[in-house]
Amino acid sequence: MDAERGRALRQEYPMLASELARLLREHGEDGLAALVSHIRRADADGLRDLVNGLRRDRRADPYRGRREYALRLREVLDHGERALENGHADAVRDQLRRAVERVTDALTRMDDSSGIVGDGLAELVALYARACAAAPPPARSLAAWLVGMQLDGPGWPRIRLRDFATALGPAGLAECARLVEERRAVEDPGSWTATWGVRDLREQLAELSGDVDAHVSVLAENLGSTAQFVTIVTVLRASSRPVEAERWARRGLAESAHPSDTEKLRDLLVDLLLERGATDDALAVRRSVFEQVPSPDHYQRLRETAEQIGTWTSMRAAALDHLRTKAHISHVISVLRAEGLAEEAWRLALASPGDVPASQWLTLIGEREHDHPAEVIGPYRRLIDESLAGTGKTHYNQAVELLVRLRAAQRRAHDEAGFGTYLEELRLRHKRRPTLITMLDRL
Repeated sequence: MDAERGRALRQEYPMLASELARLLREHGEDGLAALVSHIRRADADGLRDLVNGLRRDRRADPYRGRREYALRLREVLDHGERALENGHADAVRDQLRRAVERVTDALTRMDDSSGIVGDGLAELVALYARACAAAPPPARSLAAWLVGMQLDGPGWPRIRLRDFATALGPAGLAECARLVEERRAVEDPGSWTATWGVRDLREQLAELSGDVDAHVSVLAENLGSTAQFVTIVTVLRASSRPVEAERWARRGLAESAHPSDTEKLRDLLVDLLLERGATDDALAVRRSVFEQVPSPDHYQRLRETAEQIGTWTSMRAAALDHLRTKAHISHVISVLRAEGLAEEAWRLALASPGDVPASQWLTLIGEREHDHPAEVIGPYRRLIDESLAGTGKTHYNQAVELLVRLRAAQRRAHDEAGFGTYLEELRLRHKRRPTLITMLDRL
């Protein structure tokens, strides 16, 4: 131990500064070692007291006390973090494990719809994993606890074996695998434990094994979602096996029910095709989904791929024509604006005003009202009428906000008298709404 370590301890524990000085003066290195031992015990005792505060009374109202509980959990996290930074993992490791168990249990009797306590629990598990890496417990015991938390718990927290891999070592990972296979053999195939808990641990263990074929094989046992195909393709691509990755990507796209479920998988396939120089195939993938579902997102992806290949200039007009004839008007307007065709977007909106969402109208008006204020008067009044089709302060506030903007537009258009006339018409039309009339009088 050196002087720098002594300064660090004085900063971390200012209340012990005088004691540290005395011990160094009277006993030198032995005194400092004694103080460090004292601090280690203080870390353990302090954390134990904080963890005791995480016990949740079974009679407590599940909708009360969440914030206070989250603050106590944050104290545990901060204290545990300091202890690990001070090299006292062995002193606090078991208390962190007990804290994980306490919070897991508390969440069964607490409304945590905000996720604040659940997020804290995830941090706590990660902190415990760090403590285990620094001061490993018996590997078989740790393996049993991890498997039990995942398979016998309430469904949280999710156990990430990679975080515990250092502490588990080969023997601990082997014990995890044995325990998981043991449970797999006896669990009801339709139970949550089998369909998610066992499956998740088996996939994690296969990943940690480093055996790509074994990993893919385990993943391929459950192909119920596109996300599983994405994982397989990602694993194979990262392992420099692009031919197999492409085959799995195509299979996943073929088995998907709808293009909207497969965007990430399709992106991976296009990347694989471009990497091997199959530019025509990559473009065909983009064009096919765009023609099937001509959305702004698919248009943008087609454009990006075509620009990368160098063919967008020759394709742009045909892509826009397809969009104009097949897509919903709101999608066409979004693309036209992105392509710098603001005039066409405006004319299209005016031609079918009822098909354009209010949010999109506000965007179009905002882009136009400065240079063409007279042209936005009609659209503003339509939006005001739509707001006042409902009742209540929410609708009235929306209408008043629009009226303020309309008044500014009519001033720029030198038509303030027109705004006054329109406001009087509104008062007459809605004279049976006293709350609205009061709000209009304040304008």
